[in-house]
Amino acid sequence: MVSDRQKVLVSGAGAAGQTLAYWLARHGFETTVVERAPAPRIGGFAIDLRGTAVHVAERMGIIDAVRANRVHMKEIVHLDHLGEPVWKTDGNFGAGEGLTGDVEILRDDLTSLLGRACAELDGLTYRFNDSIESIDQTGDHVEVAFEKSPPGRFDLVLGADGLHSTVRALTFEEAEAYKKRLGYYAAIFSIPNIFGMERQMFMSSLPGKLVIVLQYGLAKHTRGMLVFASPPLEFDKWDADEQKALIRGAFKDDHAYWAVAPLLAELDQATDLYFDEVTQITMPAWSSGRVALVGDAAFAPTTMSGQGTSTAVVGAYVLAGELKAAGGDPTVAFPRYEAKVRPYVELNQAIPFESPELAIPSSWEGIEQRNAEVLDIMTRQGHGTTGAGETAGDIITRAANAIELDSY
Repeated sequence: MVSDRQKVLVSGAGAAGQTLAYWLARHGFETTVVERAPAPRIGGFAIDLRGTAVHVAERMGIIDAVRANRVHMKEIVHLDHLGEPVWKTDGNFGAGEGLTGDVEILRDDLTSLLGRACAELDGLTYRFNDSIESIDQTGDHVEVAFEKSPPGRFDLVLGADGLHSTVRALTFEEAEAYKKRLGYYAAIFSIPNIFGMERQMFMSSLPGKLVIVLQYGLAKHTRGMLVFASPPLEFDKWDADEQKALIRGAFKDDHAYWAVAPLLAELDQATDLYFDEVTQITMPAWSSGRVALVGDAAFAPTTMSGQGTSTAVVGAYVLAGELKAAGGDPTVAFPRYEAKVRPYVELNQAIPFESPELAIPSSWEGIEQRNAEVLDIMTRQGHGTTGAGETAGDIITRAANAIELDSY
């Protein structure tokens, strides 16, 4: 346990923030979580816990509940722009639950399970509907000003606040330079099961765009997803109406194509819209003084890689563990955390299946070529290949297990 019960502020109540808060409280830190949203975030699609991240869930005692809430995709169907099937495969194509021990679960369900685990611990409090306004490091502590709460003094500040991290922006110079923009934006939102699907993923490509419908079982667990290429856009990440207008504008000439018109109609009614740029975060250092980052705030591997939640959960476990091992000394804990996690993160960020031209070809010709390549892969091997005889699942499995957990 940590002597003198150090006070730690965690910014963000997503998978990274709640995993981090859980282990900090378990290790004896007095932990406060601040989250700008008025309640735990809802919406989004299913996420994967893979490899080492599954072992973190086991150590938290939530793995049985995670598995009880898993989703099972039966098939993936790629349609042409008019809705005719081009190819289909089972729901484990490339990765997914075909990998031993991996679990696919709705983000809402995982957030809820993490919250329940945290609620059972002493020394852990939440401040929803609030955010950090300034961070001032003064040697042996950190002075923090909040948007709504009175100022506070903490021994450490840990940013688990996502792609647009406030902690990163307030602590690191040229924070925007750490974003590797891939030139795409993704929107996802809940819809009724208007296509009569059952545990299926339907997807269709347009030049520079991708239209996806995901159905996870229950009627309420249906999502629409719209992805489009674009130069950098300026928008308020808290203004859903502004974001909806941008999405409608991007697809304004595509209403004749499969699913576009009905999805845009449902977008108008959506109350859980997630909209953001497809971006990686790569930083030369994840800490500065008494401040450190974890999860997407430090090393987002992009939405399209499928590894964001797993790397966030593993990173949070190691960061909390190293702080315990170092007695709360950031000069010892932060370098150890980064030395252990960075090779794992870099391998996950290098997963090659997020090539924009492969996922979202920029022309009709590119779409036809990509479809032909996928059909060839399926004919020859059935579950994806890199061209060197290694399957997609092989690469993801290696990356997802590229770190061993210490017992702290």
